[in-house]
Amino acid sequence: MKKLQLLLFLFLFALSTQAQTKIKAYLDTKQFYAPEVGHYLEVYIEFAGYTAQFVPCEGGQKATVIVDLAIADSLGKVVFKDFYALDSPISTDSTQNNFLEIVRVPLAKGSYTLAVQLEDANREKSSISGTIPFVVAPLDQQLSFSSIELVDLAFVSEEASRFTKSNYYIIPLLRNYFHKEMKMNNLPYYTEVYGGKSTIQIERKVVNAETGQNYPALGYTKTYPFEGEPVLALMQEIDISSLLTGTYQIQLQAKDLQTGQTSSQTFDFERFNDSEIAFDLASMVIDPAFQASIPSDSIAYYLESLIPIAKPGEIRSLIDILKANDTTQMRQHLQAFWYQTSGAKAYEQWMKYQSQVRSVEVHYANNYMEGFETDRGRVYLKYGQPNSVVVKESSPSEYPYEIWTYDKIGIYSNRRFVFYNPDLVSNNHRLLHSDMVGELRNPAWQQILNKRNTVNGTVDDPNMLNIKHFGGNSTDFFRQY
Repeated sequence: MKKLQLLLFLFLFALSTQAQTKIKAYLDTKQFYAPEVGHYLEVYIEFAGYTAQFVPCEGGQKATVIVDLAIADSLGKVVFKDFYALDSPISTDSTQNNFLEIVRVPLAKGSYTLAVQLEDANREKSSISGTIPFVVAPLDQQLSFSSIELVDLAFVSEEASRFTKSNYYIIPLLRNYFHKEMKMNNLPYYTEVYGGKSTIQIERKVVNAETGQNYPALGYTKTYPFEGEPVLALMQEIDISSLLTGTYQIQLQAKDLQTGQTSSQTFDFERFNDSEIAFDLASMVIDPAFQASIPSDSIAYYLESLIPIAKPGEIRSLIDILKANDTTQMRQHLQAFWYQTSGAKAYEQWMKYQSQVRSVEVHYANNYMEGFETDRGRVYLKYGQPNSVVVKESSPSEYPYEIWTYDKIGIYSNRRFVFYNPDLVSNNHRLLHSDMVGELRNPAWQQILNKRNTVNGTVDDPNMLNIKHFGGNSTDFFRQY
């Protein structure tokens, strides 16, 4: 059962279920521009130290990873290739800390695919691989932003290294999920603005991704003037201690006050601050009409059905109540949930949601999962009915699949979900890929969807053969809607 969806913008390499067999790493890319270099991509790889094999060396112990990188253009031509051994920093005790690799690659504007293969040099059968498609956008023609990069450590430095740009030495922070236990109240970030001719006005907002609300009273909306430069480096931070649990977006907008040109950039992150999640069950006044709408034999079922729309802290409470198996507490909790989330419209919203739960039970349940436990049921309950659905029950090489498209989810437009049924028997279509923030992202989803009858491509392009077989239309459907 899927109890919790975590927001993760990083692509997590495939990991074997057998502990300590495969190395684990996180991959991310950012785009920047330098007049003397042109457009370039920064590739970040963070290795989970506890999954690497450290061996004795002079001064302590270290891990060694074999790194194989390849970047191919839209025609499949490999434009960058590197293969080398990377040593971790030497550890002088038993601690096996994470270690980071940064690779910079100058690239022309266009569409590319990054393929990465990693292997622990000290352990057999530890190889992992993955691909990420990306686009190098033109940043040298008008006012433009680079990517937004979260910062773990930064200081002014003129020393030339792969960690240095615009006189800042930067260790990137490869996460976008910030929970209360991390005790990280400041979110530092770095970005660059190109093409400014005069004074540049930078406006920054922090917006709730679900409601579109911003928070000027909390100091999250600010405007800064800067003198325009060929490369304007911005190192700033945001105090996120007051943000309640939810998904947020940093929105930056630059305006050249002389030319009137504007540019914008965004970054999504999730905050989990469970201090505001508390139900006062002792003072809860039981609503007879509300309670009458809950069949006695379905109390646990409907309480559990709240998990797809509950916040992380609420999910913990739901599970605890379910484990206690106290019907009175379950009834109180179910009512308290809707009064806290919907106020005066609690009963109305509950009845609407109850109807949706029944609907997903009819359409998506199978012999071992309730409708709301399935991926399609969860997505339907969390985001509502999709605006369009493509259903493909048969294909020469593709598993049965569905592509759901939402015109609008909160502040996001045109978001898509790909579900597929690899066992060909049950009604359990699993989520394979989505471009919605907080959902599973799988750049190689076409490769997996076509595994029914299609041989994989090469390391440089795992999807190479997927678009060439008869009857394969999933990529076209995904792009169309």
